[in-house]
Amino acid sequence: MPLSFSCRGPTPVAPLPLFLLLAATTAVAAPFPTRDQNPLLAGFGLPRPMPSRSDGWQWSADFNWANSAIVQNTPREQLIVDAETREVRVTLNGKVSDSWLVSASIPWRSTSAGSLDEFIDSWHDFFSLPEGDRTQLSTDTLRVTYRDGGGRRIDRRNSMSGIGDADVALGRQLIATTQSSLTAWADVKLPTGRFADLTGSGAVDLSLIVAGEHRFAERWSVFGQAGVTHLGDGDLLPTLQREWAGSAMAGVTRRFWRSLDLTIEVDAHSAAFDSNLDYLGEAVILNLGGAWHFDNGFELSLGISEDIAVEASPDIVFIVGVRKTL
Repeated sequence: MPLSFSCRGPTPVAPLPLFLLLAATTAVAAPFPTRDQNPLLAGFGLPRPMPSRSDGWQWSADFNWANSAIVQNTPREQLIVDAETREVRVTLNGKVSDSWLVSASIPWRSTSAGSLDEFIDSWHDFFSLPEGDRTQLSTDTLRVTYRDGGGRRIDRRNSMSGIGDADVALGRQLIATTQSSLTAWADVKLPTGRFADLTGSGAVDLSLIVAGEHRFAERWSVFGQAGVTHLGDGDLLPTLQREWAGSAMAGVTRRFWRSLDLTIEVDAHSAAFDSNLDYLGEAVILNLGGAWHFDNGFELSLGISEDIAVEASPDIVFIVGVRKTL
């Protein structure tokens, strides 16, 4: 499970993956266990990365720490997202027969003023990087507001936290060889969170997903995932919400040394809202990072990500994860 960053413009930690890539058994491809951390999309059932193979049971715990400083306007819409979110997600994956896999996941989320603004501002000042919308916003404050031609639609200025929307999935393994794997998943997201706290959408969402992997040339693996999600009638901006959303992810992993894998991945999804604002539209995110495999079955991963579609996802996201094969 990786540590991931998403940053508008030059990312403050960009030298890390460059250093790792210059540093140089079969690579084990593992998608970054993270989704778009946009606080207005947190409750929607856009799929998390799903495994394409399983040799037994595995649990994982991931921590996502995201910071957004967004000001966007059109003639009819105004949006401000000045917020810091933290998500802890616990996942259990398992194999119940030769062909059938199961997966269950539940997050805890908080949205608050946070503490990263000064660090990000100092980094930008030191390297003379552009501040973007941060110059228009106060330091370490919480404000999530949206207005359209009909008046105010969202206004959150106090910290919020709670259990998020859980999901359960059933997978059918279509290909399972040493080199290749392909699994089709049906994933149901349940309304265990609260839309008022930005921890849920208030609706049941259903996703159909295909996840695959291929290992080649001893040290290399490629992986990918594609999905379509039917969004139930949610409570957050219901008149703007779309009924369907698509998502896709693809990446490559390279084994360095005995226990270190480095991964590069592109993750994307379509818009969940009918809006002309970038932050409510489609997103494309580049993920970079690595994973260290321990002999006792534990795996520790970290990485960074940058939003290729500028201002369509949080400015910066830190993700730390631990995985254990049982």
